[in-house]
Amino acid sequence: MCGLSVIVPTLNEERHVDSLLADVAAQTREPDEVLVVDADSTDETAAVVRRFPFARLLSGEPPVAGTWAAVRRREPFWCFSTRTFGCQRGFFEGLLEDFDRRSLDVACPLYVPYRSTRAVEAFYAVFNLVTRAFQSTLPSGAGHCIALRRDVFRGSRGFDPDLKFDDIELIRRLSRGRRFGIVKQRVLVSDRRYREHGVPRMILRYALMALFFALGRYAWANRMEYEFGGHEH
Repeated sequence: MCGLSVIVPTLNEERHVDSLLADVAAQTREPDEVLVVDADSTDETAAVVRRFPFARLLSGEPPVAGTWAAVRRREPFWCFSTRTFGCQRGFFEGLLEDFDRRSLDVACPLYVPYRSTRAVEAFYAVFNLVTRAFQSTLPSGAGHCIALRRDVFRGSRGFDPDLKFDDIELIRRLSRGRRFGIVKQRVLVSDRRYREHGVPRMILRYALMALFFALGRYAWANRMEYEFGGHEH
């Protein structure tokens, strides 16, 4: 089985990065390296990361996704990025098995909100259903978790710094002419935006963003209010 690098972009994530790294440490398949690329956090994110000796802390530039540029020169066979509460113990093992079995180049998992409301859980269930149904014709996922083959990412221009939602654009662009798939593994994601802004408002906002992305108009979404790194939860 190929090697595995875990790349975790952070920006003011002192409340969540510890649970994620604890889940990484408990995996049945140990990563070959764990890189936490911090985009100049102003909270205690760096101090929390230093509690985990297996994680190497690197400095990057905001926005969070753009910090991947700091690790493009590295030599892992796989790149893996996640901004989540955590993942199940066999996540990496199952992910790599799916990659090998399906000969994937780019993949995203299923997203499950952590300790959320039924309305938010239902919205994510619909999102997972839609992305799986259209995975062959309209590859889509989210920056919570993206799995990539090293050569695919290194052969590209990486994330587009001019886009607020550069993760979606990257998935679409790198999937052209390659194999994209939704794997069956799940990651637990935060519902903090729903709690901060309200469920109806966020569902409407995400639905509008999905329309922009379906039309390939990624720059249109730049006008939408969507802050990074300033969450209360």
